[in-house]
Amino acid sequence: MSQNELAEKLHLTRQSISKWENGTTLPSFANVIAISEIFGVSLDELIKGDVALMDKLKDDGKIRLTKLETIVITGLVFVAIALAIIYGTGISMDDVSDWMSGFSLIFFILFANSINRKKFNESLNKKTVIFGILLLVTIVVPFIMGIFSGFLQESIRLQKNV
Repeated sequence: MSQNELAEKLHLTRQSISKWENGTTLPSFANVIAISEIFGVSLDELIKGDVALMDKLKDDGKIRLTKLETIVITGLVFVAIALAIIYGTGISMDDVSDWMSGFSLIFFILFANSINRKKFNESLNKKTVIFGILLLVTIVVPFIMGIFSGFLQESIRLQKNV
């Protein structure tokens, strides 16, 4: 069976099949089941028959996190470290708020700029879009308020000195 024929039966691209054959990626579990049905081979025979695949699937004792899990867990560790430093050094909450609002906007822009927009856009549902909008608002509003607050305080100070 050609790559194109298999790709059609699985509703995938020929490139996906080629990546499996080259060992670049592995098929999803659902696709493995579909392949076993197409070729009339048991899952056991299909998977255990491929020694290279079995080596990749062996548990080497390492904890493997998804990229999202890495972001959340590492982010929370950094939050704990930052809070320990902030409270340990006695930095004021106003200073922290000023710094964080600026940094959060910069990091949000860098994060948004570094993602694969096509794949990201395809993965979004309506609820995610709403949460994304709310996230953007909660990041940008305090940042802009901080800027205007600084300008306002400076103009009031200048008016008092006149």
